[in-house]
Amino acid sequence: MKVVALIAAAGLGKRMNSKISKSFIPIFGKPILAYTLEKFEQCKLIEEICLIVNQEEKDFCSKNIILRYNFSKVQKIINGGETRQESVYNGLKALNPDVDIVVIHDGARPLVEETLIQDSIEVAQKNGAVIVAIPLKDTVKKSQKNFFIKETLNRDEIWRAQTPQTFKYDIILSAHHQAYKDKFCATDDAAIVERYGHKVKMIIGSEENIKITTPFDIIIAENFLKRGFKFTP
Repeated sequence: MKVVALIAAAGLGKRMNSKISKSFIPIFGKPILAYTLEKFEQCKLIEEICLIVNQEEKDFCSKNIILRYNFSKVQKIINGGETRQESVYNGLKALNPDVDIVVIHDGARPLVEETLIQDSIEVAQKNGAVIVAIPLKDTVKKSQKNFFIKETLNRDEIWRAQTPQTFKYDIILSAHHQAYKDKFCATDDAAIVERYGHKVKMIIGSEENIKITTPFDIIIAENFLKRGFKFTP
């Protein structure tokens, strides 16, 4: 069984007020993306890593992250697209046809645990499609345009999706291809697979598996790292 990790790291980081992609922003002197890649480099079930970045940042990424930190599993650096969905589709098309399982992960989620990666792969083997998600703690309201509450949703049925999102390669490639033809846009890969008739299993994620999107998230990640995650500048 060949398992490939597809790391999406072409986000521009507009909410970070940064001139570089958010995945390249350093924490304790080390780029966010380097922390992320480290987890997949160390995972024994991952045979190969394909990285998706903006075209103009490919050389920077190769020299300052891949070579500097000696990520030997990174075999391809693929051009990102206008959207995350387009970027992932570019990545999927670039994979070799002998791939069995694809683990899709956000480059800006550096605190993912290796056990989550492994669990997602094992569940995807059985079910074809799986995402990591966590249950909501807060009461959830659905609003009208004028900010009056329309209804209170049942939080027991609502989950916060994370990555990795892991699929059999034929399932996710076919779904993305159909979405491209239909011009269907989604905010995650599971939604695309769901649309075209495949059930998606969920496994429990981690509160620490945050996606770094704003400067406040950097502070949270720093605190998690100080509390026990290993890091080397």
